[in-house]
Amino acid sequence: MTDCTHSTGSVAIIGAGWLGLPLALTLQEKGIKVITSATSLDSVNTLEQLGLNACLLNLPHIENDSAVLQCQHLVICIPPGIRYGKSDYVAKISAIVHKAELAFSAVESITLLSSTAVYNGLDGEVYEDSALNLHAAKVAIIQQAEMAVLNCQCAIKTVLRLGGLMGYDRQPGRFFKNNRAIPNPESVINFIHRDDVIGIICQLLEHIQNKNNLHNPTNIFNCTAPYHPTRRDFYQKAIANLGLPEASFSKQEEVQGKLINSLYIGNLQYQFKYPDIIACLETQTNAD
Repeated sequence: MTDCTHSTGSVAIIGAGWLGLPLALTLQEKGIKVITSATSLDSVNTLEQLGLNACLLNLPHIENDSAVLQCQHLVICIPPGIRYGKSDYVAKISAIVHKAELAFSAVESITLLSSTAVYNGLDGEVYEDSALNLHAAKVAIIQQAEMAVLNCQCAIKTVLRLGGLMGYDRQPGRFFKNNRAIPNPESVINFIHRDDVIGIICQLLEHIQNKNNLHNPTNIFNCTAPYHPTRRDFYQKAIANLGLPEASFSKQEEVQGKLINSLYIGNLQYQFKYPDIIACLETQTNAD
């Protein structure tokens, strides 16, 4: 499991789903006080059966006495849901930020789990300070949610732009299990394993609690595995490990694709568990 210290303080995980739930369990196993949120009573009961403290939270509505506002640190794990036609992402994030800023709130830091999809429309090597293509609706929505956090009055605010999430039951080879042609095979991928996301969050919370200066003027961290294989190399291995028919690829249409790097992730002094995501495919396939 990912290591976290006992000094991290109380943490509210808003959105205890595929990523938020194991994050909450990891923090709690280390003796940290954790509050989780869910959008239904059934989900609250499920979280409580797992031994977690849970509360009902239906954003953008949030009560002044909500348990999440009594924690030192908020970690927002709500996916934008844009591909599913949802349009309330910015409203949800803004509601959390507004309540966290009020005098009765105990919140000292907010961490938003965002997405490297904010770089859609760019190519070449991109970093946290790269200019965004805000003409794309999805990019504009993600950026607005990020700015709601980055402009808030809380003492510490951080945005983690996560690459494509993989690990456990998310083996990307399954995206193409019907022998659908994989586009742009010579472009690189920008993925990260769930365990490494949890590790980065734990490391960040420790730095925040210890008031360490992370020397990051953007307050944004790009989070992708350091090794960026081509789509051809990665998906050939991913599909073969699933025992599916040989991968097929369409023509390379991008000139160079997009490689997402970070100017600041090294400041966290986090050691990746899966720096080479091709190498971890075999392990994860067998673990499913």
